[in-house]
Amino acid sequence: MELGGIDLNISTNIMENSSNITNGTTRMDYYGVKLTVLFSVWLILIIIFAVIGNILVMLAIVRDKDVQRKDNGTNLFLFNLALSDVMTAVCVAPVSLYTLIHEGWQFGTIFCNLNLILNVIFLFTSIHSLMYMSIHKYLSVKRLSECDKRPVNRRVCYGMIAGSWMWGLFFALLTTFVLTEAEYKVKTTQCGPKYPIFETKSVVLSLGNLLLNIVLPFIIMLVMYLKIFYIIRGTADFRRQSSRRDSSLKRTDGEKAAINTLIIVLACFIICWLPYLFYTNYVFFIPDRDSIPAFLNPLAYYFGFTNSACNPVIYAFRFPDFKRGYLEILQKFSCCSRSTSFNCVQNTDLKERIDLIENNADKTNIQKDNI
Repeated sequence: MELGGIDLNISTNIMENSSNITNGTTRMDYYGVKLTVLFSVWLILIIIFAVIGNILVMLAIVRDKDVQRKDNGTNLFLFNLALSDVMTAVCVAPVSLYTLIHEGWQFGTIFCNLNLILNVIFLFTSIHSLMYMSIHKYLSVKRLSECDKRPVNRRVCYGMIAGSWMWGLFFALLTTFVLTEAEYKVKTTQCGPKYPIFETKSVVLSLGNLLLNIVLPFIIMLVMYLKIFYIIRGTADFRRQSSRRDSSLKRTDGEKAAINTLIIVLACFIICWLPYLFYTNYVFFIPDRDSIPAFLNPLAYYFGFTNSACNPVIYAFRFPDFKRGYLEILQKFSCCSRSTSFNCVQNTDLKERIDLIENNADKTNIQKDNI
């Protein structure tokens, strides 16, 4: 009888734990202490570096006078990408960290829907921003190769940026309220689409997501950068035209450096989000979720979140203007935090005057050399 009683109690406890897990009220140790600590430290570092780094990027772009030029549209896309990364680090990653530690969803149904919507918006906005950035670069290089000095209209750039956000919002709402619904699944760190449901809507969602948000954007980016490569490296007329004037040559070299940097940004994005793409497609075809290793979900998502902290580092190494902008912002912040505001402003004004004098001297020397 005691053995039977023990078995009955064990069965009852298992049923209660299963019910509590579904409701997100009981923490089951799926990951273990070591993995929980590892993932937690990893995500905390991502949040810190992503927030600080991307805010520095946005401040450097806003403070840079070159961003006001009509022919400088790249910085608009970089600002948009940084904004998306900051929003990911502020709105999505902390929720994932909390859910990782507690191993259950404790925010209710409404916030579960919001969590899925924000995940989709920020991810697909980043992907389509990179796609539009490649199109913008191709148009700029093509015009330069044809000796057309007209830059791509800034309204076109703003339209592309708005289009990336509108598409992310549209697909997020379509995913959450039409094709499927948001739900929290055990062994995950956030809410996601209700998988697997082997019906028409679920298949349309999976294939549409794969084709419209992954395959098509990457094909467009690949084609654009290949076209740019052939224009720069393979067109003799372009080389002759760009070598006639020093200003044109410098502009061509600047385009090359910017394109190489954007390709590095694209490669980093693909590497970081590739585990997530594999994971989501793998999960879709696995009916038994208990057979999925618990560590795969945080591993896949945190690799993706890592991309939010990578771009500021890439810009610092590839763009001297960004590196200089970072240092100036940090120096001003340090100055204002440990000195009086009067001295800080006085030193800043002095530095700006010195830079202005040096720039004027350089321009005078260039004019003398030309004479």
